[in-house]
Amino acid sequence: MADRPRVVILGCGFGGMGASHSLRDVAADVTLLDKNDYHTFQPLLYQVATATLEPETVGHSIRELVHDHSNFRFHQTTVTGVNLADRTVEVEDMPPIPYDYLIAALGARVNFFGVEGAQEHSFPLYTLKDAVQLKNHVLRAFEEADKNPDLTDHGALNIVIVGGGPTGVETAGALAELFSMDFVDDFPDLPVNEGRIILVDGAPAVLHAFNDDLRAYAKDALEQRGVELRLGQHVTSVGPESVTLQSGEQIKTRTVIWAGGLQASPLAKWLGIEPGRGGRVPVRADLSLDGHPEVFVVGDVAQAEDSETHEVLPQLGAVALQAGKSAGRNVLNCIEGKPTEPFHYRDKGFMATIGRGAAVAQMPFGVSLRGTMAWLAWGSVHLALLTGWESRMATVIDWFWDLFQREHGKRIHVEE
Repeated sequence: MADRPRVVILGCGFGGMGASHSLRDVAADVTLLDKNDYHTFQPLLYQVATATLEPETVGHSIRELVHDHSNFRFHQTTVTGVNLADRTVEVEDMPPIPYDYLIAALGARVNFFGVEGAQEHSFPLYTLKDAVQLKNHVLRAFEEADKNPDLTDHGALNIVIVGGGPTGVETAGALAELFSMDFVDDFPDLPVNEGRIILVDGAPAVLHAFNDDLRAYAKDALEQRGVELRLGQHVTSVGPESVTLQSGEQIKTRTVIWAGGLQASPLAKWLGIEPGRGGRVPVRADLSLDGHPEVFVVGDVAQAEDSETHEVLPQLGAVALQAGKSAGRNVLNCIEGKPTEPFHYRDKGFMATIGRGAAVAQMPFGVSLRGTMAWLAWGSVHLALLTGWESRMATVIDWFWDLFQREHGKRIHVEE
């Protein structure tokens, strides 16, 4: 309706979905824009990449999510700019879309930090497409080595993971289990046990955001699974068949997984403002853009501060989800003529899993878990956060199959 406020949400990741949750069925016309037609549950991408889950399990149709909300419309399109003066969003293949209120949740991109050859020769793990490509590449690498065993001398069975945060650690642990539980039987003529999984990070420990005890536990759990650690080391170059470290060590490999950091989408450039850390957009306490109270920025693209410590909040799904909900509520406050409220992030802790029966969880008030209890907590939390009962049931079935049959059931690759 022409007399209703127009709200446009850019991006349907955790930030965009949080904003959508706060604006469902309100007296406003809400338009969602995303280059994909699905919402991605990023914390489980590594399980798609390591043949545990199907892509559809962690990707949920955005159109289905808005079926029951008559005030929502969705367009699959790529955002190319924002015109603050005209209050319009520029997109591909459509006329500019006008807004009265804008919530930008465009996320981030992989940051290769200028490392020579990294962008050309490594595999990021940030999108669903990344996860599928990585799985296909790993399976194809082993198939090719099975036909030509001489490739093993050129690192065909070796995998280097750059980044010791949760993504890198979880991927390393899952790959170690894929090697030991599946590939040794799938490829009996290959020396799978000689394949190396090497995790590299410039920090002196993995999971540097966790406490000392949990970091030490994660390190031991990885090494028990055969993962080699190169800590306090930086990658200086990536080639098609090798990785070179700061120490001068050269590792033969045809598979480099890049889990080493993010940079924000080019929103700051579009808005004509000076970007903050990692290209992120500085925002006010209520997540609005300085000088433009009708524009809110959330998620990985926003440089938001903790209301108590005033430290910049990390680029985490939990931060994005809560910020999106807060921005949506503030838009509703603006529509109703009420003052906006500052964003207060509730730190519910963070978790990482290393493999079956092994995980770490750092909770509020100094509570921490490790081992089986943390692993069960990790599984429960991720199931609860998954979108849709169909995805939850499919995940439970695949997890139980993996647990009791000791095999990853999605070990096929379909060439595009």
